[in-house]
Amino acid sequence: MSIIQTSSPFLRSFTHLDTTVGNTTSTVLDKPAVGEKRILVVIQNKSTTANIFVILNDTGDSGILVQPLQLISIDNWNGIVRCNADTAGTAVHVAYSQV
Repeated sequence: MSIIQTSSPFLRSFTHLDTTVGNTTSTVLDKPAVGEKRILVVIQNKSTTANIFVILNDTGDSGILVQPLQLISIDNWNGIVRCNADTAGTAVHVAYSQV
C-alpha cells in the first residue's frame, strides 16, 4: 500500500501569459480574486539581451534582477507582480498555478 502526503495541493495546470515591458514599471499579474490562492508563480525574461526587474509590491521601481533568458519562481505568492526593463519592448512570460 502506498501513502502520499503533501503539504500543498497538487498542481493541475498553469495559466500562461506573454507580455512586453519597457523602462516604465507595469503590472504583469494582478492579485488573485478573493477565494483563489496561487501555488506557484514563474516569471521568465524572454529577451536575449535585456534585463528585467520583478517588483513584488504595489509601489516602487526597484526589484529583483532577472538576466536575459533566465527566470525566477515564487511559491505561494498572492500579491501583484510588476516589471520593468532596461530596454523598451522586452518580452516577459508569466506562468502561474492556482487553486
